[in-house]
Amino acid sequence: MAPIGESTYFPALDKCLDGGSQLFSWKTVFTGLSQSSHLTENKSLERHLTDDLTVDLLVRAFQPFELPTAQTRAAFETKTSAVNVTPSSHGRYDIKQIKDDAVWLSKETSIDEVSALRIVVVEWQIRPANELLQGVLGELVLASQERFLSRGLRVSLAGTTIQPKNGADNAPFSSLQCRRMRLLDLYLSERRYIIKSCEYIISCVLYGTASEGLDRYGDLKHRRPAWLGVIANHIMSIWNLDGTMKTNSKNFFVNAVEALKIRLESLEQGSQWTVDDDSREEAEVAWSRNQILEMIHVMQIVLVLLESSPRLMRSDAIISWFRLMRMYGFFERFELVSQQYYFGYQADTLPFEPHQSLDGVYDFPFQSLISLVSVAILNVPLALDALDEFSTFTLSSAEHEDGTLFLLNPAIVHEIHEILMETAYARVVNSSPAVFAWVIIMQTLRDHALKGQEVREIRQSQRAVDNYGAPDSSDNDSLEELSTRRQPSPHRRSSIGSDTSQTPMFLEEVLARIMDNPADQDPISFLAKSSLVDTHVFELVAGFSITFCTEYGSEHDGESGLKTRSMLLDLIKAAVQWLDYQPEIILAALAVLTGSEQYREISRQPLRYTECDPIEKFLNDETLMQRIYVPALSRFPYEYLPFLKLCRALATYRSVSDDGKPDIGAMLESIRSFTCSLSEDVAGYRLSEMNNEYVEVTLTTTLDWFCGNENTATKLSYKPANEQNMSGTTSRALVPFQIEENSTGQVLTNGKPLVVMWNHEYSGLKFLGMLLQRASNGRELPTVLDPTDSAEIVSEIIGLITALLSSTVEHSELEPTSGVSDTAKAMLEEASELLDRNQDIVSVIFAIFEDELYKHISIPNSDYTMDLLVQCIHFVHALIPVLPGRVWPFLTRSCLLGVDGKESRLAFVVANREVALGRFDFLLGCINVFDALVEDTVVRAVSRKDQIKAVMRFSDMDAAGTGISDVMMKKVLLCMEKIMVDVIESISNWRFVSQAERFEINARICTIFQRVLEYCFAVDDSSDTSCKLTGLLAPTADYLVDVFLSKDTNNLLLQPLCDILREGIATPHTTLPTRGLHYWTSQVVATLRLCTALVQLNRYLGNPPGRLEEQLFGISPVLTQLYAVHDSYRLPTIELFNALVRSVNKGDLQPPSLLGYLGHVTGRCFLDLLSTIGTPLDNEVLSESIWRLLSAIVSQRQQWFAIFLFTGNTPRDTLKRDESSNNASAQRRRSLLQIALESLSDIGKLSPKTSASMLEFVALAIDFWPWVMSDLKKDSRFLNAITGYLAQMQSRSGASESGVDYYQIQNASFITNIIAMYLQHSHQGGDNSFARTLLPSLAYLSHTAVSMPAYNVSLHRNLARNFESRYPNCSLLQFKRTTLIQPLLGQAFFYDINIGAKMLNYDSAWTGKNGDGFEHELFRANMNFSLVEAQVNLFQSWKFLAVEISVALSTELELHKSLVPTIQGCLISNRGNNMPQPIFDRLAQSRADLAFALLQRFIEVAPYSSDVKSILTPAWDLMHSQDTDLGTALVGTDAEYNRTLLKIVYLSLQAHTAPLSKSNSSNTPTTTTSAGEQFSPPIKIVLEILSVIVARGFRSLTATLHDDPSRVLPTDFALITAILRTCLCIPSVNRHTAQLLSHFADDRTAQYACTLLSWSDQLALNHDPIYGELSIMFLLELSSVPALAESIAMEGILTQIATSNLMIYFRRPHGTGPFDEPLRIYNIWCWGILPLLLNMLVAIGAPIAAEIAAFLHQFRPQLARATSNFDTKHMIRLNDTSSALITLSMASEAHTIALISTILGTIQVSDTTTSDIADIGWGKDLVKDDVDGWTQRRTTLRESIIATNEREEHWSRMKASNSQSGAENRLEEKVVKELNAIRLIINGEA
Repeated sequence: MAPIGESTYFPALDKCLDGGSQLFSWKTVFTGLSQSSHLTENKSLERHLTDDLTVDLLVRAFQPFELPTAQTRAAFETKTSAVNVTPSSHGRYDIKQIKDDAVWLSKETSIDEVSALRIVVVEWQIRPANELLQGVLGELVLASQERFLSRGLRVSLAGTTIQPKNGADNAPFSSLQCRRMRLLDLYLSERRYIIKSCEYIISCVLYGTASEGLDRYGDLKHRRPAWLGVIANHIMSIWNLDGTMKTNSKNFFVNAVEALKIRLESLEQGSQWTVDDDSREEAEVAWSRNQILEMIHVMQIVLVLLESSPRLMRSDAIISWFRLMRMYGFFERFELVSQQYYFGYQADTLPFEPHQSLDGVYDFPFQSLISLVSVAILNVPLALDALDEFSTFTLSSAEHEDGTLFLLNPAIVHEIHEILMETAYARVVNSSPAVFAWVIIMQTLRDHALKGQEVREIRQSQRAVDNYGAPDSSDNDSLEELSTRRQPSPHRRSSIGSDTSQTPMFLEEVLARIMDNPADQDPISFLAKSSLVDTHVFELVAGFSITFCTEYGSEHDGESGLKTRSMLLDLIKAAVQWLDYQPEIILAALAVLTGSEQYREISRQPLRYTECDPIEKFLNDETLMQRIYVPALSRFPYEYLPFLKLCRALATYRSVSDDGKPDIGAMLESIRSFTCSLSEDVAGYRLSEMNNEYVEVTLTTTLDWFCGNENTATKLSYKPANEQNMSGTTSRALVPFQIEENSTGQVLTNGKPLVVMWNHEYSGLKFLGMLLQRASNGRELPTVLDPTDSAEIVSEIIGLITALLSSTVEHSELEPTSGVSDTAKAMLEEASELLDRNQDIVSVIFAIFEDELYKHISIPNSDYTMDLLVQCIHFVHALIPVLPGRVWPFLTRSCLLGVDGKESRLAFVVANREVALGRFDFLLGCINVFDALVEDTVVRAVSRKDQIKAVMRFSDMDAAGTGISDVMMKKVLLCMEKIMVDVIESISNWRFVSQAERFEINARICTIFQRVLEYCFAVDDSSDTSCKLTGLLAPTADYLVDVFLSKDTNNLLLQPLCDILREGIATPHTTLPTRGLHYWTSQVVATLRLCTALVQLNRYLGNPPGRLEEQLFGISPVLTQLYAVHDSYRLPTIELFNALVRSVNKGDLQPPSLLGYLGHVTGRCFLDLLSTIGTPLDNEVLSESIWRLLSAIVSQRQQWFAIFLFTGNTPRDTLKRDESSNNASAQRRRSLLQIALESLSDIGKLSPKTSASMLEFVALAIDFWPWVMSDLKKDSRFLNAITGYLAQMQSRSGASESGVDYYQIQNASFITNIIAMYLQHSHQGGDNSFARTLLPSLAYLSHTAVSMPAYNVSLHRNLARNFESRYPNCSLLQFKRTTLIQPLLGQAFFYDINIGAKMLNYDSAWTGKNGDGFEHELFRANMNFSLVEAQVNLFQSWKFLAVEISVALSTELELHKSLVPTIQGCLISNRGNNMPQPIFDRLAQSRADLAFALLQRFIEVAPYSSDVKSILTPAWDLMHSQDTDLGTALVGTDAEYNRTLLKIVYLSLQAHTAPLSKSNSSNTPTTTTSAGEQFSPPIKIVLEILSVIVARGFRSLTATLHDDPSRVLPTDFALITAILRTCLCIPSVNRHTAQLLSHFADDRTAQYACTLLSWSDQLALNHDPIYGELSIMFLLELSSVPALAESIAMEGILTQIATSNLMIYFRRPHGTGPFDEPLRIYNIWCWGILPLLLNMLVAIGAPIAAEIAAFLHQFRPQLARATSNFDTKHMIRLNDTSSALITLSMASEAHTIALISTILGTIQVSDTTTSDIADIGWGKDLVKDDVDGWTQRRTTLRESIIATNEREEHWSRMKASNSQSGAENRLEEKVVKELNAIRLIINGEA
């Protein structure tokens, strides 16, 4: 034994208990091996199985565990010492308990302590699953055993689990008793699964690596990995199979027999376990069953090796086997107890009958293997070949040692013979095949021995004669010379060599010993009679083939069963060389060829590439063909059934001849013999005896077959008139089938009537077609003696044609192609050639089908056979891929479905026939048809639209399915679906002979329903399903939606689905899988997937959660138990939970709590199971699905479950946290968040796809649960790992279409998002240290994240163009995936290539000549879309991070400088649009938002930096590339985007507003060029902005506002005004006044502003004249430039302003104040009109003074109010307030009026040319006095100041900028400043 230490097989104990390492149980190993689709990529399983300890256990699989010794005890103590594992401080595990259990288990089972320790640790790790199933599994298994009557399912259900009863049932799960019973149960499981895993590995290699394709159940299978072959070869080399190794070890087969003996003795002695009386019976039954199962698996290994062995068995191996068989009588009665004591009781005191629980459970597979191994160990083909070789051996030359071949050891041969003679006398059935094989070997041996003896006698005689005349004669005469004197036996070819002596030959001696029989009878003949007559060996062979090989041979894609059947075919081949043609041989051969596979199973099989297929062996074997096929053919059609059945069996082989036809189909085209009986009234022949072998007969006249004249070979009988013409056809004379005159034949029987085999060549297919037409017209078939055989013959003919059709249709994993099989059509044409011109073979079979449907209604006989009806429906199914245009119309007019409104015969037949029989072959056939019809609507969805003319009987139109009414097809599909829905609803009340049929029905129907829904809703975003390519399925899908998603609380259709799921809990995980078990798991998986599709669909349709979700939440504990009970349920269960959690989170109502439905214990156990995350098998698909489910839980308002995930404690655990509890299970878990963080800390070791799902979970957890951030802060390894990942991305950057790249980019996106949220949280806590450490890692993001996505323009453009050119009836977007199923990055991300392959595979352009067709292009498109999606996600995350880091480090200038490339990149990328417009628009808006946010932050820090100034050029280039007409740009779909661009332009302009001197100030970075001169702003760009954006844009917006006020926002005018203000503030812009005047004059900007003012009262929003203020403010900005002020004055602006309706407010008696409604009116006056007048007065001076004075004179009430604004009493009265209030606007108004008044007075005094200037009516003296009073009373002033808007409110909370001003806030400071300015102006000091 290899030393037991730390290895992959058993890592360090602390890792196992802390969750760092999940141990492989041998059950898990077998599960991984049987999951062939994941085997190649399963690196963890490879590491485990290639470990030296694992290999050593596999080598010693029969006795894997050593006995306990001092060495093993020392190893145990070392492994469990405190140095290697310490007691858990957190209570996750109890190391003392684990050690105690290991020591106990070692003592109880006599295995070494370390192995026992490993079993204890495995039990500890899988304990949550056991606890989840506690008390449920046992009851369900017992109930299922009573219900499931079929043998195979009972064997699968009869596991070895110890189910306690009575008092033990109430024991707590964590009790010592229950725990140790689980340990014993696991110990048995480990023993059993070690042997089974060994058998599976050996079989994988010996059966070969089948070509990649679909397995027998329609699932994708993969090549076996090379490392598995290395392991198997290593094991077999150590086993010393051929005995050539010079070691002391015994031969493997001897060891195998000893292993069986040990287990048989153990059964007699019992387990001898010291268990409680309550559990003793169950423990002993489990022990016994396990021993039997182990023996079964040992024999399976032996059988596999024997079937593949290239040499005969050694003497010691074969005799040990047969001695064991003699000891137990070949286990005929399955009595395994022979001793007096049993289980420690005496026989008469047993509390239960010995092995009463084993009766009928394992007897059949066990006894079958006994018989099969007994045959295989004799190896008849090799034995016969060896006898040819041994025939020249002398007695002295033969070896008699144990290691020699058994045929060379006479003693062994004699002993085997004696053993088999004993069993023959006892008529032991189990030994019959071995006896028969021995008969063949012995008969051949006798043949060789007698030949040798005869040769010697001839030589002796010849030598005596030669002594007289030929003394030179010798004994060396050649065999050839002697053989001329006597021909050898025709049974075997003699290979005897020269004979050199008279010494007796070896075979003669062996024969002599065998024939030495005291009974004085021929022992070989006796054995032959015993096997053939007494025990019916051929019936046994047929039984093994049908019942055992198919039911128990489903592993390895069915190759194990095929291999065994191939071995049985070898036995038949050897038999037919001695036996003549007889029915028993035919029946056995048929069973061996077909097994028990039904058409529906065979039709789903792909082309088979295996050397062990018995059909292939039969077709290629000359002996089998000559001895079985040719005799059957020579007796056809005199004997119909043997030949028809044989042809039908051979037709199922998917091999074709050179012309594309099946091998048997090519043979049927030309048959050279025709056998019939000649009635006594036929005289047109003569007999002539040629030789002793047969009598020849010659026709003297033409023999007309089928005709009713005087030369009829067989009289015809007609059915009664009331039974004729049921199909609506008229009876008429058929086309004659003639045998020409002078044809010769051979008489087969000497009696009367004569049976003659005529030498006549004809087409078998044509003949069969004529037979079917005869049957359809109501006539009996010729030569049929028993009329009841006619239906069976017709059934076989239809079955044969069906098999031929099915064989010619190409099968692949993507379903049959839409292209019609020319071979299939040619076969149908040939079968129809001799039929009535108005009929063909299809219409004939359809007529027979209709007649059969009528009979089952009209004939009240429940025993009427269903086979013909079943074969007809199979023909319909086989015809669909070939001629769908014939099937759809037939189903429309047929009574099968009742499309016309009549009763459905399908429903009648099922309800009244099949339900009574308990067999449902017809229903399954109809389901097959429904499935094929659904596929046909999809496969031909595109090709059916092509119009093709019909030119022949089986036209191309029928083949393509064109010309069929859509309405008709929809009705057919809907009728079938309604029937299938009724089946699902009522199937639970039916009786089934085979429960596997029920499973298959449920699985098939649920799968079809799921596909219908996905075909209609998973592809094409069109809201109208009838307009999609799959529109024919729309009514069918709508009906499913109505019945399954009904809001009716009494919806009973959901209950069957829930029942199937509940029943799935009883699914066994057995080492003896059967075909029935496959269908059991299939129905559960199909139901889970259907429920998932329905939940997803309900959410997709926007419906609120309904009855379906309620029911599924109600059985959520059942779903968790399904997850635990079988590995195949795990992935669909997780997907269903994911869909459920996402579906119920809809609306404002709180979704139902998943944890609440699960309960405390179930939820805790389920979470423990999830925490393994697909380990130890490392199933990445399951792992990713689990993380997606966890992401849904934390983001879809499952609060309690989310807390459970984060803390590892349920709410109940949390409440009990302060209580002392010894419940270790509550403390054993690490939280899922901790698992994710720890795994991601080594992100480099994870696959990008797996790490993406984990990062998404972490990101969503932080986003929805901010307190989780505390765990993140504690894990520095995680933060370092993800930031390091970003840093490494810089070296890997580069766009590519490879899967690794887009998942790496997606990972970078999640990491960026996590870092952003972490930064946000840290910044809120005042810690920005992490933000500073990030700066070096941002290079990749700042440059790559904002770059243009790698969208392949040419790929998508050319693909769309070429696709629509090739397929004008459909568009590429019709293959786009919808959001029904959450899309995953990769090859199936955007386009559904699978459905594309179904629809377009008929066209060679789809695949292309070299794989470069549209399919490849769609793959590339999906990969490119995945890359683009990942890049877009990365940008969005970078946008979040960039904003957060700019906030966190807002004062860090270097940070902002590092973000400048991001700003520039956003602007530059938005210029080059190479993407679809919807994607680009979304991305462009996000880029613009990011650029704006970062630029805004940068300006706050360094407003005049050269880096900021550099933004203007790309910003304007981008803006200029857009629609510069703001009237359309700001009102269209891109309005928000264009507004953002305007804001960016505005911000970038601000950096250029600094005076030149300020640019060189110490507070601002120097902005100089290399020559040292100051930076010159890009005046050209500024002037363009003023022209395009300001002048032209203002005009355009005004015009648009006039046309449709709802399309323009006031902020647009404000933004233009701000841009104008900023541009005018830029130094040196005033030097270009000529250009400014030109721009604004050309666009009449001022006039449009005045127009806007005049409309403002009509455009007021909620009586708020906002556009009046905007227009005045715009004019005010224009007036700030003297030249522009003069220009607008010359345009009569003041007159237009004065005449606007808004000015009425200022002419009111008391004018308008700051508190008068609307409030904006006063702002227009004080902040707009008055500053405008001041600017114009300053710019123009005296020429406009009079006009301004006259303008103000018009508003004397307003000026009068302004005069008294600071008078306290007057203010209280005017403002209707309790105290005097002062606003900043009042002070500003007074300030501006004071300036205007002073300037006007100065002009009037100084300028004599100016005409009289009117008094504006403002009392400056009164104002002066009031202002002086306020300034002297600062406290009163401070209390009276009030804010009138948000900006002033903000100022009121800000400190004064000048601490010496005496103001307490910024608002007060501004008001005081204004008042002081008024005083200075009035006093003449300003």
